[in-house]
Amino acid sequence: MGLTNGKVIYVDANAPGADNGTNWESAYNFLQDALADANSSEKPIEIRVAQGAYTPDEKYQWKETLQYPYGRNVAKLYTALTNRKVKDYIDVVNTLDGTELFKLNLYPIAFRNTDQQLWKANQLDKRTGFEEKHLFQVWCFLNRFPALAKLTGEYRPKLIIGTGISYLTDFFACFAGTVGVTGPLHYEPIRPRPDTNNSVQRSLYWAKLQCGTILAVIPFFSGAYGLNSNALLQQTGDRLRELII
Repeated sequence: MGLTNGKVIYVDANAPGADNGTNWESAYNFLQDALADANSSEKPIEIRVAQGAYTPDEKYQWKETLQYPYGRNVAKLYTALTNRKVKDYIDVVNTLDGTELFKLNLYPIAFRNTDQQLWKANQLDKRTGFEEKHLFQVWCFLNRFPALAKLTGEYRPKLIIGTGISYLTDFFACFAGTVGVTGPLHYEPIRPRPDTNNSVQRSLYWAKLQCGTILAVIPFFSGAYGLNSNALLQQTGDRLRELII
């Protein structure tokens, strides 16, 4: 299947070239690099993947992600988690080797705009075989989520952070649906500091899974109701650090 006037990104684990996704010779070696490229590029996009088994690159690319606002906010939140000030995030990133965290999308197709109408407009019905986005989401609930819950139970990470309060149910269905939680689901307000102009209260939800992992769901980093300031990122990171001590 081809696209009209759309960017094409190539993925081949054995490609010997420049690893920039522009053709088969220089295809990305890792699928997540192609997904990151697609997420930051103008749509529509087609990703062509060579036959084979693909596993995630084990290392998070801290320095490369700093060129994106989301990557900078991840670095700031992690800085707060390590009991440092978020303003020092570049100094902290310079000491990291990428084994500190693993990032994934709750759903394997990332959306800048989650409008249901864009599913067919971007030809995702043809690419996935699902006529509607709702059907794709149901498939993830039944297949992807149990697989991720199983991995959570096996590897027992200290902390899983989900971004987006509107996906609270999805995150808990994914990581706690088969693992289970011990104790209640907690809600805590994230109140802006009095000395800031931001008066909107944010929310933090968290629970301890049976495997010992803390699952926390926080607001998106951007938007009027997001963690859109250093002060809010610092406050949230400090609280998350307390939960895993």
